[in-house]
Amino acid sequence: MRLRGERAFGGILAGQLVSSVGSAMTRFGLVIWTLAETGDTTAYSLLLLASFLPLGLGALVAGPLVDRWDRRRVMIVANAVASLSTLAIALLYVTESLATWHLYVALFVNGVANAFVLPAFDASVPLLVRKEQLGRAAGLSQMIAGLEMILGPALAGVVLGAFGLGIIFIVDFVTFGASIAALLLAVIPSPPRETEEETAPGIVREFAAGWGYLRERPPLMLLLALVTAAMLLMPGFGFALCTPLVLSFADEQAAGMVLASFGFGALASGVLLAAWGGPQRRMGGVAVALVGAAFAMVLIGAREHVVVTAIGVAAIGLSVTTMMALSRVIWQVKVAPNFLGRVFSLRIVFGVGAQCLGLVLAAPLAQGVFEPLMVSGGALANSVGVVLGVGAGRGMGLMYAVVGMVVLALAALCWLLPGLRRIEDILPDMVPPAVGDDASR
Repeated sequence: MRLRGERAFGGILAGQLVSSVGSAMTRFGLVIWTLAETGDTTAYSLLLLASFLPLGLGALVAGPLVDRWDRRRVMIVANAVASLSTLAIALLYVTESLATWHLYVALFVNGVANAFVLPAFDASVPLLVRKEQLGRAAGLSQMIAGLEMILGPALAGVVLGAFGLGIIFIVDFVTFGASIAALLLAVIPSPPRETEEETAPGIVREFAAGWGYLRERPPLMLLLALVTAAMLLMPGFGFALCTPLVLSFADEQAAGMVLASFGFGALASGVLLAAWGGPQRRMGGVAVALVGAAFAMVLIGAREHVVVTAIGVAAIGLSVTTMMALSRVIWQVKVAPNFLGRVFSLRIVFGVGAQCLGLVLAAPLAQGVFEPLMVSGGALANSVGVVLGVGAGRGMGLMYAVVGMVVLALAALCWLLPGLRRIEDILPDMVPPAVGDDASR
C-alpha cells in the first residue's frame, strides 16, 4: 500500500521521529565517550563543530540537487548514507578500533546527509499537505525537534548505563530503517520545472537562480535577514552562554535541567501549533514570538535563580520554535515549489552560519567585554550592577539582557518595515489549491 498526500506526510514524519531520536541518542553517547576517553574539552568542542558545520556546507550543494532530483529518492539515499556511517562507527567500537577522528568523519557524513534530507522534506510538505493545514504540519514537524531534545539524551543515558555505547549504535542504525521504510511507502509529487532549468542545468547556475529568486522578491530577503539575525542572537549567543551562566551560580545538575527545559518549550510550541494551526497572519505570530523570546532573555539575565532561568529558557524554546515554524509556512506558501529546495537550503546556510558565528563570538564578548564591566569596581558596577548584581557571571547576565533588547528591536522591525508586515499580502500564494486537494485524496 502506497501512502499519498497527508497520509504520506504523517508516515514520513513518524519515520523521522523514530530516526531523529536514535540519532540524538548517538550524539549524546559520542559526547560522553569522547569526554571519558580524552577528557579534552577541545575535542568536545570540535565534535560539536563537526556535527554542525557540514549541515551548512552541504546545503550549498543540496539545494539545486533537491530541486532537480526526485525528492523522495534524495531522502532515501541520504538516510541510507547516514545509517552506513553509524554502522561503520559501531563496527569500529566493537573491534576496539574507534578513535576520535573517526567520529569527526562520521558526523561530517551525517551532517551532509541531513543537508539533503531537511530541504527535501520541507520542500515536499506543500505538495503533500493542503495549504490551510501547513501551520499544523509545521507544528507537527517542530514537535519532533522537541521530542528529540527530550527523549534522545534521556533514553541514551538509560541505555548507556545498562548496556553500553554499542547498543546505542545498533538502535540508531535500526531507527534509520524506520525512516527509510516510511519513505519507500510514500508518494511525493514532483514540482513543475521551468524550461531554462531543464536546458541549462548546473549546480552553481541553479543555486544562483535560487538566490536571484529571493533578490527579485525583497520581502523574502527581509524575512531571510530577520530569521538569520534571530538565529545569531538566540540559538547562537543564547545557547553558548546558557551553561556557563547557570554554572556561575548553580551546579552541573541544575545546568542540565535548564538545558532540558528548552526541549520542553519546543515541544509545547509544536503541540500548540499542531492543535491550533497558528494565526492567520503568520508574520504577526513571528513578531509576537520574538517579543516573548526578548522578555525571556532579559528575565534570564536579571535573576540568578535556577527555576527562573529554566522558565526563561523554556520560553525561548517555545518562542524560537514558533518563529521558525511560522516563518517556514510563509516560505512554503510564497515560494514556487520548483525553487523550494534551493530556498530552504539557503535558509540552512544562513541559519547555520549565524549560529556558528554566535557560538564563536559569545565567549570572547562575555569574558572580554561584559564580565569586566560587572565585577566589583567595574564600569557598570554602581549603575547596572545595582539591578543585575555584581560578580562572576553577572557580565553574562548583562549580555543576555542586551541580546534580549536587540531581539525586541527585531520584533519591532516586523511591524515597522512594510515589506515584513505585509509580506503575506505583497507576495502571491504559490501553492495551487489543487495540489493540496489532490494530495488529500
